Amino acid sequence: MDLAPTILNSAYFTGGSIELAEWRWPPIISFTRAESALMVEMSLPPLAADASASFPDIAPGQHCFMGRLFVRYPGVQISGRSDGGQIRVLRCTFAPEEACDILALCSEPGLEFLQSLLNLRSDTLRHLMVLAHRELINPLDCSLGALQAYHRLIRIEMLRLFAAQIERENSSRLAPWQYRHIRERLAGSNDRPTVSELARLCGISARHLQRQFTSLTGESVASYIENFRMKQAKDLLASPDMPIKAIAVACGFLHANSFARAFRRATGQSPARFRQQISQDHQPPQP
Repeated sequence: MDLAPTILNSAYFTGGSIELAEWRWPPIISFTRAESALMVEMSLPPLAADASASFPDIAPGQHCFMGRLFVRYPGVQISGRSDGGQIRVLRCTFAPEEACDILALCSEPGLEFLQSLLNLRSDTLRHLMVLAHRELINPLDCSLGALQAYHRLIRIEMLRLFAAQIERENSSRLAPWQYRHIRERLAGSNDRPTVSELARLCGISARHLQRQFTSLTGESVASYIENFRMKQAKDLLASPDMPIKAIAVACGFLHANSFARAFRRATGQSPARFRQQISQDHQPPQP
């Protein structure tokens, strides 16, 4: 389906643009796309539609409500389903240099933040968009200077929204369900997860995960993974029948040598020596 709109009114300047766009869609539409530019969009009643959306590359199947005022984070694929018909949207788009400062505040957005952008609850931002729309459709003396001023104010409000999200992230700790997902991932697979993978499981950015995990456990994610694997290795070494090479694989190591080095670094002993020590400790005393 062609998602290109008809542009009814527009204003373009150095920092970006403000456009009134219209679509004429079938009664129900489904779409999957990623935006290339940062823009704030506001559906205009009565030519608006209710929609739900998900992020298939991050949390497939987890749908959220898409409100009348929203931002689709550039480069992040989104799938949506919406009522169709005649739709009108006011779009405030930022040029790359204007968008850079905003996006830099949250360069690795997590699921919770991405979902919040799809239903912005900012009265200030909504009011600015309403004023920009009123100016854009003014048939007598539409002012490019006024529209550029609204564009600058909208950018400032976007900076505040992104900064507030970062502040909320910095003041929070990892939720119990997120910690449980990490432990289940470690226990349920032999391969060693990356921090980015665990962050996706938790629906947050990798940087956010690092901060919250350290706040909860007192150690980094990498250190926790290493300690988890070493505890797993010790439990497996207690069984004399399992080859050390198989234990290495079960603990996420590609080679027995790398497993041996990591084990010695963590315990001060080789895996073979540790197993021997356990065997000696469990032998019955001599009469």
